[in-house]
Amino acid sequence: MHKFSMINTRERPYLKWLKDGVKTAEGRVNSEKYQNIKVGDEIMFTDIKSGDFISGTVTFKHQYTTFEDMLKAEGVKNMLPFLDDSDLEKGVQVYQNFPKSERVKEFGCVAIGIKVTNSKLDDA
Repeated sequence: MHKFSMINTRERPYLKWLKDGVKTAEGRVNSEKYQNIKVGDEIMFTDIKSGDFISGTVTFKHQYTTFEDMLKAEGVKNMLPFLDDSDLEKGVQVYQNFPKSERVKEFGCVAIGIKVTNSKLDDA
């Protein structure tokens, strides 16, 4: 099982969006720990503050060179449901504001699809 942390807020409930299928993929810098993920693997994302989590099976893994390429291919709204597909620049800024996002220049990035099979969400 691959386990990763996530920042989940009331304004941006990424875990709930993934569970509900509103957010179709989780985007990350494709560092070593994400390079090991394969379709069919079990994966878990946990909010480090609340302990809320989702877990399930990886349904796809798409690799990209830049956040812009990823958002263009996957759709801004599919990755960041609080934005519209026309908000490409804002979407890139969201990803660039995440900790250690500058590593995208070295590793590229990845969009990970997940079929949620288990979850604990306080506000769900």
